Amino acid sequence: MDALKLSQLQFFVAVLEEGSVVGASRRMNCVASNVTARLKELEQLLGQELFLREKGRLVITPAARLFYREAKPVVLNAARLLHLFEADAPRGILTVGALDVALRRFLPERLPAFATAYPGVELTLLMRPSYTLERMLADGDLDLALTDGPIQHPLLNSRFAFAESLSLVVPSHITAIKEINWPTTTVFLFNTDCFYRSCFERWLKKRGIETPVIQTIESYDALHACVAAGLGVSCFPDSMTSPQDCDDLNGVRFLKPDDLASAPVYFVWRRDSVCAPAIHFVEHFAQHE
Repeated sequence: MDALKLSQLQFFVAVLEEGSVVGASRRMNCVASNVTARLKELEQLLGQELFLREKGRLVITPAARLFYREAKPVVLNAARLLHLFEADAPRGILTVGALDVALRRFLPERLPAFATAYPGVELTLLMRPSYTLERMLADGDLDLALTDGPIQHPLLNSRFAFAESLSLVVPSHITAIKEINWPTTTVFLFNTDCFYRSCFERWLKKRGIETPVIQTIESYDALHACVAAGLGVSCFPDSMTSPQDCDDLNGVRFLKPDDLASAPVYFVWRRDSVCAPAIHFVEHFAQHE
């Protein structure tokens, strides 16, 4: 069976709404014989008589009434699709992946204004670790990512978003780094695909600090609890702390070594397939730094 054509549906709907082939031909800006031909094609495809032809006029059949009910929304939606991207503001479904730190403060503080300014953009927001975000971008599974950078990759471009400060998290009875007995201290960190873990490991190496073990715990709440219990130390991005933490409550203290560098977070996208919604997303957030 041949596929239905949109033009056949448009001619059919026009005939029913105008009440005649002549009226439909005026609406469709064509000759009446063209309308008649499309109707006959449609009837042959459907295997149904849509009109009874009596003395030069068309009588609508029950089958035609049913078919009109189904065909009308298709014709309306097709007309709407033609104008879907004509608005000045961008439209589309934008898929963005982000580090947990970007989802904690940076994005929540700015997303409402973006959604208000660009109502035609439907946002899908995913939380993933940095190495996963880079892979998903390279595979085309994301339009945009907020991850550590700058990215050095032949397929990707990046732009600075914000800087994330890091803190050494210790039990509250420790007031200075020199009080830590590193050879007997356990370090609790996220998995090896966490950018902040690699930053802290570089800091340890730069200082010549050797620790007996690094335990992997992928939960800031659990990390906090282990440190508060006096089991070891950790490293937190400041976005993952609360005001209560900064007051040295809840059993932990946050130390700020001068040589523990901040970690920059970047917008990252594919060079060959950046879309208009992604461009507006980056520009909007850059204006609200």
